[in-house]
Amino acid sequence: MAQITVGDRVKCQKNGNTDYDFYAKVEKVYENSAFVTITHYDLRDDINVAELQYRAVIALKKMKLAKPTAGEAKQLQAVSAAMLAE
Repeated sequence: MAQITVGDRVKCQKNGNTDYDFYAKVEKVYENSAFVTITHYDLRDDINVAELQYRAVIALKKMKLAKPTAGEAKQLQAVSAAMLAE
């Protein structure tokens, strides 16, 4: 597993709060998990991600360093600054 650090872009596996994988930016790293801000997610998870206020704590073993491919980016909802301000 690659070393996850603050500022990294990661792909997170679906978990108890979301039904689909999502992309996020690491804000803080803990011993076995990281606090992330969700940057791109599946539109079918819109309500779930909004309830999380676009933030989550995810186990390090459930994420990997990544960047959305062009095909994935078309299918994913990007989070805007206005969404985070709500």
